[in-house]
Amino acid sequence: MNEVSLFDLLREGKIDSCHQFVDQASSGGENLVKYLNTLLYYSVSIKWVNSIENHPLIIVNSIKNIIADNRANPSKKLLFYCLQILTEKPIRDNDDEYINDIIKDGVGSTVFVGSLEDAIQSGDWEKAKILAAKIFLASDHSRAVIDSIADLGLQDIDNNGLFIFHLLRAFHFKQEKPHAWTYACCLIDMLQSKPLPEPHIRQGLEPNKLFDLVLSYCDAELLVTYASILRIWGGDYVRQDSYNREISHWLYSKQSSKKKIIDKEESEIVLEQSINHKNFIQIAENIISKGNPISQSSKNIVILEALRHIAKIKSNKILYYYVNELITS
Repeated sequence: MNEVSLFDLLREGKIDSCHQFVDQASSGGENLVKYLNTLLYYSVSIKWVNSIENHPLIIVNSIKNIIADNRANPSKKLLFYCLQILTEKPIRDNDDEYINDIIKDGVGSTVFVGSLEDAIQSGDWEKAKILAAKIFLASDHSRAVIDSIADLGLQDIDNNGLFIFHLLRAFHFKQEKPHAWTYACCLIDMLQSKPLPEPHIRQGLEPNKLFDLVLSYCDAELLVTYASILRIWGGDYVRQDSYNREISHWLYSKQSSKKKIIDKEESEIVLEQSINHKNFIQIAENIISKGNPISQSSKNIVILEALRHIAKIKSNKILYYYVNELITS
């Protein structure tokens, strides 16, 4: 008898049959890695029609990062929550059609990345997908096509920055080489939600120069995007120079913001004693246990993951304000 995969069970909506995989993943090690990789791969396979900032990939990858604080004894509650947000989410069924058609007809003449970029920039998404498939095949199934598409997506960081960060990091997490095409298709689909602006001019700003300013704004959404581009900036991507050009422009657009500033009294909130403000796994479990709608819980977990990263870089009392907002909401 063939072993049933977690991916197939999710696709069939058999959530009860997935519990065995949660038990295995909770033992840590390779079982945990396989479990998270499957959930990430399923996330990018979903036919998603809602807002890009609510995409399941963002939530699953955020939980993956939080779970990393205790890999030896991963939280069952967080592992199971990932299943909950993926249940009854249908997947795209036409990704392979592009690949199969091109293999059948032959890749043909050389395809340049510039042609793909032109198609995306002009909003010709059908042509973009065909060109992306040709580049994917010609590059021996490499991740180059993902990096090229992400490069254009970062021309609109407010809309796409958070998603692109989590997609890049999810693929980096030991994904199999053939899965690159599914990741590319997911990224193409998500970028269609809003026309892309033209490339921007590089500005002389780096993320760490605005660290305290962004943290002091009473704006969790901005903070989450900032934490995302902060990590992209410090990455080692083939398109790093182009990524950083767009990030520098985004920072320039934010430095003169008129947002409300968190005052001294708010930043010195004393947190609830039963919650360790440095234990992000405990806080994430607390968020889930409140019984809020999944959409609200998921949003709070994504904010928490951003705070977790920032806390590792620089201790700041204003972080307590944001953590307290999550705990009490």
